Amino acid sequence: MKKTKTRLCWLLPGLTVLGLDRIVKWVHVHRFGQEDYTKNTGMAFGMFQGNSFLILLLSLALVAGCLFLLRGSKPKGLAAVALSMIAGGALGNMIDRLTLGYVIDSFPFFDWFVFNVADVGVVAGAALCAFSLLFRPRDWSKA
Repeated sequence: MKKTKTRLCWLLPGLTVLGLDRIVKWVHVHRFGQEDYTKNTGMAFGMFQGNSFLILLLSLALVAGCLFLLRGSKPKGLAAVALSMIAGGALGNMIDRLTLGYVIDSFPFFDWFVFNVADVGVVAGAALCAFSLLFRPRDWSKA
């Protein structure tokens, strides 16, 4: 029972990010129309624009790395939440790339960039991961 409960605890944040991302993107496409979102063929800040295969490989490596750490290192608390959020966000954008060939971005940040829920999950997860590494190293120990 404890193993199942632990696994659910580290799966839930990632599944929440993934689920919210899919719902928000569906609403933007089906309720508001194409003019309400941006088709992003690159990564953050326009890097690797149009190079979907490389981005897919990087995303897959990110998800695999998070899952490896979750299963192998058995992080606890904030560390597990952070890795799960990163994996959930990366999966959300991977689904778009595989099914559409681009990522749907729908929230503008002034005139600087446009992002989505998956991006928020990855960035928030990375920030929590850094915080956990710096201030909660016990979350990363196996004992």
